[in-house]
Amino acid sequence: MSNDPIRILEASPRCVWGENVDDFLQRLGGTSLIQVPGRDRSRCRAVATLLHGNEPSGTHALHQYLRSGQVPAVDLLCFVVSVETALHERLFLYRHLPGLRDMNRCFLAPFDDLPGQVAQRMMQLLDQYQPECVIDIHNTSGAGPAFGVVSREDSLHEALVCLFTHHLVVTDLRLGALMELSTPQRPIVTIECGGAGDARADRVAYEGLVRYAERDQVLRLESGQRMELYHSPVRLELESGATLAFDTRPVAGMDLTVPPDLERFNFGTAPEGTFIGWVGPNSRQRFSARNGNGIDRFDEWFRVDDQRLLTAQPLRLFMVTHRQDIALSDCLFYAAPEAGHSRLDS
Repeated sequence: MSNDPIRILEASPRCVWGENVDDFLQRLGGTSLIQVPGRDRSRCRAVATLLHGNEPSGTHALHQYLRSGQVPAVDLLCFVVSVETALHERLFLYRHLPGLRDMNRCFLAPFDDLPGQVAQRMMQLLDQYQPECVIDIHNTSGAGPAFGVVSREDSLHEALVCLFTHHLVVTDLRLGALMELSTPQRPIVTIECGGAGDARADRVAYEGLVRYAERDQVLRLESGQRMELYHSPVRLELESGATLAFDTRPVAGMDLTVPPDLERFNFGTAPEGTFIGWVGPNSRQRFSARNGNGIDRFDEWFRVDDQRLLTAQPLRLFMVTHRQDIALSDCLFYAAPEAGHSRLDS
């Protein structure tokens, strides 16, 4: 029996992918790499889906693409990662299995647990097959429009993101995510398609995947493509042991109470003075808003006024979550200065 944490399959006309995504994942059984032969066998591209087990749009898109029988322009390497997580208890319930690390925080040593071994094996396979680029398809933790995230800013990364969306966040945060492995020789981008369970997010994922798979060239910006750029976001985090509630009024004993509709600001304008939530007595020191250099920008970008957490300048919020577990273990949202930079390729 193989000890390889990733099962490698080759797509062929004889493959049966299942009538629905549940069946598809049951057939895979675990983390898998599906190789789809292309028209040009001398090149390949890679796509990663389901790094988080509760983010289904990429899996829906891949399943639909495989069932269509389309032949991609070049060989396509399709990683379907957190299969067991997605199937655990109820379909697409868990981000990662209880007691295990977040899979998209494991592409940085150490690799001594199961998620780390899977990440390390993915890195080995990428080095082995040498894809010309990689896209990593996700859903946001709350409702909102699609956007891309990159750790490098250049036309290669922008061209890949433009296959899906025209909103782009350029981050210097380093968390151990797959996209942080990006190089000029192998650009890697994250695509946040929108909220899980949103038909629009599924459509963004599928239509973008088709463009990525079918076009002969995907690393050149087309004339007239417009990109909204947002630089150096921070993560609004609560320290370990902090308490959080979602409610329409302050909850006694909570360090922070957030209104349930805060996610309406996802990629919308949050002007100076926008209400974020109610802060408990003596709770201010339990929040931080650190950038990629570890500098806490909280007091520049936010303020607490009469136990109310407010924005201190116009901000663009994204990945706002209404899930308490994600807000406490990861972050409540990301934020960047509202004034994005527009780029129009001529």
